[in-house]
Amino acid sequence: MMIKRQRGFGLIQVAIVMAALAAVAMAFLMSARHERNFFTEGLARLAGKPPAAAASSSAGVAPPTPANVLRKCVIDGKTVVSDVDCKDGKVVKPIDTRGIEAPTAPKPDPAESAPRSATDQMIEKATR
Repeated sequence: MMIKRQRGFGLIQVAIVMAALAAVAMAFLMSARHERNFFTEGLARLAGKPPAAAASSSAGVAPPTPANVLRKCVIDGKTVVSDVDCKDGKVVKPIDTRGIEAPTAPKPDPAESAPRSATDQMIEKATR
């Protein structure tokens, strides 16, 4: 009697593929967190091209506008606030807030600071 061997992927091969997939997903999440694209930077290095940031500054391209400048534009009849240039955009100055302020201590109740009546004193003495 001949034992038939099962065909397909083994457990170790599946584990290796899943680990590689998890590593790619982690690299994507890290690049998104740091607002960079590690995949295009890696491809540029493999191709021998300079990174995009260095290429744009050395090619005489105008530097991008600062990120903290907001513009109010009307696009397709809708008002949009963005940090991207638009042809008829007006610069909007953001309001500098101090965030959430800590609550102040409540003012003391005037009834508590007033002298207590004799009845209140007697009730308190009886409950002790």
